[in-house]
Amino acid sequence: MIFSKIKKHFSLFAIRLVEKRTIQKMLAENDQYLNDIVSSFVQLKSGQHTSEDIVVFNRCEAYRKSLLNNHTLISYEIFGQNKSMKVNEICSQATSKSIWAQLLYLVTKKNKSPYFLEIGTNLGVSGSYILEALKAKIHSSFITMEGVPQLCQISNNQFSKISSSEKYTIIEGLYEKTFAELLTTNVNFNILFIDGNHRKESTIEYFNNLKSNLKFPAVFIFDDINWSNDMKQAWKIIKSDLDVSYSIDMFKLGIVIFNKKINKSKAKHYYLHLSY
Repeated sequence: MIFSKIKKHFSLFAIRLVEKRTIQKMLAENDQYLNDIVSSFVQLKSGQHTSEDIVVFNRCEAYRKSLLNNHTLISYEIFGQNKSMKVNEICSQATSKSIWAQLLYLVTKKNKSPYFLEIGTNLGVSGSYILEALKAKIHSSFITMEGVPQLCQISNNQFSKISSSEKYTIIEGLYEKTFAELLTTNVNFNILFIDGNHRKESTIEYFNNLKSNLKFPAVFIFDDINWSNDMKQAWKIIKSDLDVSYSIDMFKLGIVIFNKKINKSKAKHYYLHLSY
């Protein structure tokens, strides 16, 4: 265990040492999505945000704070589990940290016409950032999926304060049913955040099936790619997919970009470190 932690920290230190060179190589590709990710990364590292962004960040974090003071009990009976957790416990354990939610916000904001799919609504913290980023864009939408009815209700209450219901859709129900229904729609996504299931088989299944519902260029963002050996294997398979043009490993998040204009044999892989 100690050796594993030392190895991890050494690897991340090595990544940070060549960060400037890595960014230069990424920008040299002149790919808009790659540029958007680099720009978002640099902005977060420097902390040089616009006054508009700061207002949004404060608003979303105020929502997080309200959740941390919410002791409502949430039942997971829908999954066949005799389990319940308080909202504040779920928020502290299972919501995206502010820096990762801000990354989603910035990447979405820089996209002219974001059609965003999120698998794993949870309490709507990351969803709040995403919806804030696209609410003023004419050609855009946000679809998010969640199995637990109470979490859908809490998220919907929050989202309705940010934007009109025409801008977002919360798909409620077990993924075994709702995911198959999603694939039959005519919605094509160009930003996809996969955070609802941390099993290798499910993650790869989402990835492979959603490739037919893309609006190119497109970016997949996977959460917790180093969460388990299963997720490490899933990430390795995903970034090696022949349709992937670029991959960015941020240790916690893994990002792949699809661009049909890029020769498949020239897929390139990058490593950046933003936070633990």
